[in-house]
Amino acid sequence: MITDKPNLREGMSLDDFLQLSHDQPFELIDGEKIDKMPPGLKHQVILRKIRRLLEDFAMFDNQLGEVFSENAFIIEKRRNWVKGSRIPDISFYVKSRIEGYMMDMPRIVPIVPDLIIEIISPTDRYDDIQLRTLFDLDNGAKVIWIIDPESRSAWVYTSDTNRPQRFGADGVLSAPDILPNFLLELSNLWA
Repeated sequence: MITDKPNLREGMSLDDFLQLSHDQPFELIDGEKIDKMPPGLKHQVILRKIRRLLEDFAMFDNQLGEVFSENAFIIEKRRNWVKGSRIPDISFYVKSRIEGYMMDMPRIVPIVPDLIIEIISPTDRYDDIQLRTLFDLDNGAKVIWIIDPESRSAWVYTSDTNRPQRFGADGVLSAPDILPNFLLELSNLWA
């Protein structure tokens, strides 16, 4: 049972968050509860391609970390108090940061991923994408890839630069500090 109507600017208890998100997955960004809608087929196909490439490279071949798709992470204000949350399309955590959590298997991951990948859906608004990207960077994400299937392009944001880098349909994305020698050739996503 939800305790009291939470003041979303302050966040909510972990129990309330888990109960509400079970009924309808949502993100909590800057005090705003944003329902997460199911992705379309094109979105799912691209997500699956990227996830397979990342899993093969980062998990199976090189044991660099863990890859998740559409898995929530939270920002805790204090223990068991959710200040913010996100559900990226794909998350990658460097092994040294996630292995302790994998042993304990918490109810939800309380750390921001190292790499976040978002695939733009036709219903996404630019303002919402910017809000999520800034939230992720402000809370510790190192690299964010925004993949746009409609324009067959991508934007790369990093924690150490003020400007995103744009890549066209044949661009190649990398995150050498997180995934040494991994390259994502965008042309493979459109095939």
